[in-house]
Amino acid sequence: MFVVFTLAPTIAVGQAPAGPTAPSDTAPLALTPAEYNNTIADLLGFPRDGARWPKRSTLADRLSPRRTASKGVFLPPPPPPVWPWRFPAEPGLEGFEGIAQGQSPSSYQVEELHLAAMHFAAFALESPTFFSCADWDAWPATQQESCAWTSIERFARRAYRRPIRTDEQERLSAFWTANLTAGPPDEAVAVTVAGILQAPPFHFRVEPGDPTAAPNEWELATRLSYFLWDSMPDDVLFDAAAAGELGTAAGMERQARRMLDDPKARPAIVHFHHQWLGTDKVTLVAPARRAFGPLFGITPRLKNASDDDLEWPAIMGPVRYSMKYETELFVEQTIFDGAGTFHALMTDNHGYMSDATAPIYGANARRVPDGGTVTKPIELVVASIGREQKLTLYPAEFPRSERAGVLTLPSVLALGAYAVQPGPILRGKRVLERLACMHLGTPIQGAEAALPPDTLTVERTNRQRTATATSPATCTTCHRQINPPGFAFEHYDAVGRWRAQDNGQAVDASGTLTLAGGEQITFTDGVDFAHQLAGSDRVRDCYVLHWTRYALGDQVEAATPGLGTLQARFREDDSIQTLLVSIAGSDLFRTGTRPGSGDAP
Repeated sequence: MFVVFTLAPTIAVGQAPAGPTAPSDTAPLALTPAEYNNTIADLLGFPRDGARWPKRSTLADRLSPRRTASKGVFLPPPPPPVWPWRFPAEPGLEGFEGIAQGQSPSSYQVEELHLAAMHFAAFALESPTFFSCADWDAWPATQQESCAWTSIERFARRAYRRPIRTDEQERLSAFWTANLTAGPPDEAVAVTVAGILQAPPFHFRVEPGDPTAAPNEWELATRLSYFLWDSMPDDVLFDAAAAGELGTAAGMERQARRMLDDPKARPAIVHFHHQWLGTDKVTLVAPARRAFGPLFGITPRLKNASDDDLEWPAIMGPVRYSMKYETELFVEQTIFDGAGTFHALMTDNHGYMSDATAPIYGANARRVPDGGTVTKPIELVVASIGREQKLTLYPAEFPRSERAGVLTLPSVLALGAYAVQPGPILRGKRVLERLACMHLGTPIQGAEAALPPDTLTVERTNRQRTATATSPATCTTCHRQINPPGFAFEHYDAVGRWRAQDNGQAVDASGTLTLAGGEQITFTDGVDFAHQLAGSDRVRDCYVLHWTRYALGDQVEAATPGLGTLQARFREDDSIQTLLVSIAGSDLFRTGTRPGSGDAP
């Protein structure tokens, strides 16, 4: 989230508010960083690829200083892309952004909003969709002004995602006139656009108002588009809102199906799953060279201090990004091109790999012939110098005895590990909280200090050491729940490589877990565990709860009326796209109270 303003009804376009305030029970819902950047691209008609945008113009340099890059120390790195803008991450709630109760402002975020608006505003002059006339800059002054004003009005309607009120139009007209008087026409256009991009109706998905009022057609269009696209409505959805077609379940479901067929839905649905699993942070994992150097073909010992500035970062950079993109491609392929079910998401043994992660998957991984490759740009820092390079991923099939769905992806496993050893507690906690919606509370004081040392020189298995460390009576209440799902993945080391032995002993990954509500799962290993979780009522209900909260931008509770109906349907039909369509057409989505206002009626 970017900022929550205390607003007077007559705040002028571009006028800075008095200052941010803390969120309240009726705080409006603001755009997330991803939603902001996607909306900017769609507003201006540019692709969601900064490399395909026009270069910054001299006007942009006049309006806002060129942002300096942060990568590298000793040599100047390449300048940052013109899009997306790199905002600070939103605090979030339970791993998810875009939830009203997890949005909080800061002065730094306010400053970034201003800088971003000034940066992007100049691109309106080069946008293929902004001007309502051709060759605007070649027209006489009077016609220029007329066309510019028409274009600004249309841009504001699209930016606010609703018709402009009379008072807003009057303030916008006055703002445009003042800018035109103060400078040349191109600068006046850009400054006026910058004002629109800093106005509350642009930043807030749900504006301040009556928290008990049901969403109107324009709000429904906005709610639906940010649910399925992470961006603003398109013209078809705007037209449906104007025609009053979104007030029924059938109308919303019809639009939802259309939108899921649009390519914009794919990155949005992937983005949800990154947050669900926490894998958006996988580029921060730090496996130790002393443990994994040989796996990637280098010695575990350093010859000199500079080795860790060169060899290991050059290896781990592509490995981290490959883990991230493998997750994205697996989710996208499974939901949109594969079976499309929750069961497949949890159990499918197909996916993607790269030369960087091939050592993790091992010789039993089979590259799918003629499957096509995907090339992604990546950034890494080696010897304190920022570098850009390409990473190629290719489809693969993995042994069914080793891989089953998202929980056995190296990204998920590496996040549940330390520098040397796997982290059963981290992995178990993730399963319970993210997949079973079981809240564990805060660990007792000193809990981390009691964990086994993260070292290669150990005498027992990782499971044995963890079980001993968590055996005191003060620990067992929680760890009788946390340890079993963590031990299920003991066949995977700290980078997610499958292993049959741990410290010379056969791995024991069996166990029994009792979920909240009494459902009991007994498993032999991680693959068996994943298959059983895929059919669990508790896990499916939790997945629906996460999606419903995400769709509404509100901390919906398990007892909220209407949620149970969605969960019951998903227990019977676990098609993920069908679930999303059902949420869009539900009374909870269409008539629920505004985010932050409490339970839906």
